[in-house]
Amino acid sequence: MSHRDSHIADLAGWLTEELGDPADAAAFARFVQDDVLTWRSPAADATSFRTLLAFTFGNRMEPNGNRAPGPVNEAIAAVAAEVQRRSSAVVYAQWEVAEPLAGLLPGATVIPIHPDRDARAEPVYLGTLMMVRRVVGLGGGAAALGTVGIVAFRDHLRRCIATARALGLDAHAPEGITMPDRYDPLSGQPWCRNRLAYLLHDIAVGAAERRDAVCAEAGLTS
Repeated sequence: MSHRDSHIADLAGWLTEELGDPADAAAFARFVQDDVLTWRSPAADATSFRTLLAFTFGNRMEPNGNRAPGPVNEAIAAVAAEVQRRSSAVVYAQWEVAEPLAGLLPGATVIPIHPDRDARAEPVYLGTLMMVRRVVGLGGGAAALGTVGIVAFRDHLRRCIATARALGLDAHAPEGITMPDRYDPLSGQPWCRNRLAYLLHDIAVGAAERRDAVCAEAGLTS
């Protein structure tokens, strides 16, 4: 048993004492391992990528109420452009990243992903899971996308890859390329201004997605 596996076994034992159910304790320990304790991502050579997914991280709110990409998404766009030049991949980018990418790559290379609009024409929040679903639909299915590179803010990257893999994509971080990691104190999303706040937000989102999956598996969707 590896050092890491030993710690997870200890955690499962602890949770068995707390919950009184070994099966639930083991399942919960796996969640804690994957979505709370693991932050590094599996990587592959960028030249192997056929498709890139570039995920936004927050934005800036302008005085008139409009949204602007902001410096974090500009930094993500710069990394996406670097990876694309190494791979010649098609880039699917959330609009906050696609906008600054327009000046860095040929237009046909980038497919912007915009949020839907509600009845008042306000943008409907486009989360990580919905972004991946949208790309899978546009790309003709997970297999058609080939090996997929993921570009995202450093602390968001692991969940982006895990979500993409859960939907059947062969997803990896680009090997040897550092992701942006500076939080924007003026971000329009409060949880994107502070690292501890974001880590807690990320864990909460992952927990909600796992809750929904457990409900679906148990037939508890209605």
